[in-house]
Amino acid sequence: MTPEVQVLFDLAHEDLAAARLNLEQGFIRVAISRAYYAAFHAAQAALLTVGEAPRTHAGVRTRFNKHFVTTGRIAVTVSAILAEGETMRNQADYDAFTVFDARAAADLIADVETFVQAVEAIIAPAQGEAE
Repeated sequence: MTPEVQVLFDLAHEDLAAARLNLEQGFIRVAISRAYYAAFHAAQAALLTVGEAPRTHAGVRTRFNKHFVTTGRIAVTVSAILAEGETMRNQADYDAFTVFDARAAADLIADVETFVQAVEAIIAPAQGEAE
């Protein structure tokens, strides 16, 4: 795994840990935001392995789907976690009137864990763990 890809996976794991801690402390909106960014960083890592580095969230989603969903490397249901996380993050960060409960945040965190694991599972073998 290249150092750049590893850094992004490290960020994904850090964001997941932060999401869990924030949820435990009752900071639901922050937990949702951190969970989304964990998925976002994992998707960015995957894209680096195919020579892509989109600059926008929409670009990451679009290019991730092109390289990993349409090719069958990632299931549509797994890829949908990234889009759902972004929707929830936008509401959590920018809509003061959207109310989230702890269950919604916990569900997103669990889904994002699935997303990150799925992405790592397809990237690690392709990158050659013996590098």
